[in-house]
Amino acid sequence: MANQPKWDFVPHQHKGPAEQSGKDDHILSPKFHNGSFKSAGLATFMGAPYCPPDREAIRSMDARICFLGVPWDQGQMVRAGTSQGPAGLREASTQYFPYMFEYGVDLMEFFRPVDCGDIPIVPGNNKKSHEYIYQYVTECLEGGAQVILCGGDHSVPIPGSRALSDFHASGKIGYLHVDCHLDSAPDWEGNPNTNCSGPARAFDLPNCDGSNMAHMGSRNGLNPKDWVDFWVDNNVRLVPMQEVVDRGIDVCTKEIFDIAWDKTDGIYWSWDTDSLDASCMPGTTAPETFGIKPREALELARVAGTYGADIFEISELCPQYDVSDMSTKLVCCMIYHYLGSRAQTLQQNFHQS
Repeated sequence: MANQPKWDFVPHQHKGPAEQSGKDDHILSPKFHNGSFKSAGLATFMGAPYCPPDREAIRSMDARICFLGVPWDQGQMVRAGTSQGPAGLREASTQYFPYMFEYGVDLMEFFRPVDCGDIPIVPGNNKKSHEYIYQYVTECLEGGAQVILCGGDHSVPIPGSRALSDFHASGKIGYLHVDCHLDSAPDWEGNPNTNCSGPARAFDLPNCDGSNMAHMGSRNGLNPKDWVDFWVDNNVRLVPMQEVVDRGIDVCTKEIFDIAWDKTDGIYWSWDTDSLDASCMPGTTAPETFGIKPREALELARVAGTYGADIFEISELCPQYDVSDMSTKLVCCMIYHYLGSRAQTLQQNFHQS
C-alpha cells in the first residue's frame, strides 16, 4: 500500500484552458479547481475522473472505488424525490477536498476512485430498472473495484445484493441493514421489489443466510409486526435504536460487522438516511426522531471503515426536502470518513504484515 506508484491522472472536470498543472493540486489550497473552489465543471463525486461502467475500462484505470448513482424512486412507499440523491451528493462533494487530515490520507491517490455516472432508469418499469442496476454493479465488481452505490429509494439493495451474491457465487456474503425501518415485508400487495423488502430479498439469496445478516437503528411506529417477525423468526440480529443509545454506536457497529464478516467472502452494507435523526437529516423520504446523531453517524462510518464492505449503499437521500444542504453534506462526510478509515486500516495492516 505505502509503496504503490503514484496515480497518473487528471480529474475529468479540470481539463480545458484552466487545467491544473500540479500533480497534487487536488489536495492543496487554493489550487484545487484552480482556486474556483465551487466550479466543479463536469460534476463527479469527489472530483474523481469519469469512467464508463465497463469492467475493462475500470481495470485500465486501476480504480479501487467506483461511485454509481441510482436515480430510481419508483419503488418508494412514502414520498418521492430520491431520484435526485446522486446529483445532490455530487454537488455536496464539491465543497470538500479529498484529503482527510484525521486519517492522514489522500482519498484520490489511495483509492483511485472513478465516477461511473448514473445507472439508466426506465420510468414505471421496476423490472427493467432493477436489471440495469444489477448489470452496472456487476461491471464495477468484475472490474476489481468496490462500489459506493447512491440511490435512489431503498429498493436499490435488491438488485445490488443480487449482483454481489452472483459475484461471490462460490462463497457466502453478509448483509447489513442500517435503517429506521425494518423493511422486511415479503411483498407490498404482491410487489416483492419495493423499498419495504430489501432484507427479505437478501434472505432469499442462495449464499446469504440469517447468521450473517443484521439490522441496526429501528424505531417508532412504521414497523408492522410482520416485519418484526421476519427478523425474530429467522434468528437475525436486530439492534433497535434504544439499544444503540444504551450500549453505544461503536459497540453496536462492531457487533453487526462482526456478524456480517463471520466466514463470509464479502458483504453488502445498506445505510438508509432515515436512520439518522430528523434534526440533522430532513432531506430523506421518511424523517423520524430519536435517530442517529451526526457525531454518531461519523463514528459509525469510522468503525465500518475498519471492516470494509464490497458494496456500501446509501439510500433515500432527497435533496428537495433538505435544509441548507445539511443532509447531503452529512452523507458526503459519512462516505469520506468511511473511506478515510478504510485507507488508514489498510495502511496499518500493510505495515504490520
